[in-house]
Amino acid sequence: MNRRRREARAELVRQYLETITSDDQRIVCFLLMRGQEPDEICKTARISRERFDLIRMETAIEMRNFGLAPEDWPDEEAADAV
Repeated sequence: MNRRRREARAELVRQYLETITSDDQRIVCFLLMRGQEPDEICKTARISRERFDLIRMETAIEMRNFGLAPEDWPDEEAADAV
C-alpha cells in the first residue's frame, strides 16, 4: 500500500515538473531540492529576493493544486499503521 502511494506521488511530481515552463522557476526548484539557502539561490540564479519569493509562492500554489501538498499525503507512521 505504501509503495503504491509513493508511486502515485512520484507520478504527480513528474506531471508537475512537465508543466514548469519558466527557466527561473526550474532553477529555483532544482537548487531548493539541493538544499541551498535562498540568498545563495538568488545569487546563483541572478534574481532578486522578491522574485525568488514570488517563484517560491507560485510553485507552492501549483504543487498544492496538483495534490502535492504535505497535508494531502499521510505521514509514514500513519501509512504503516494501515
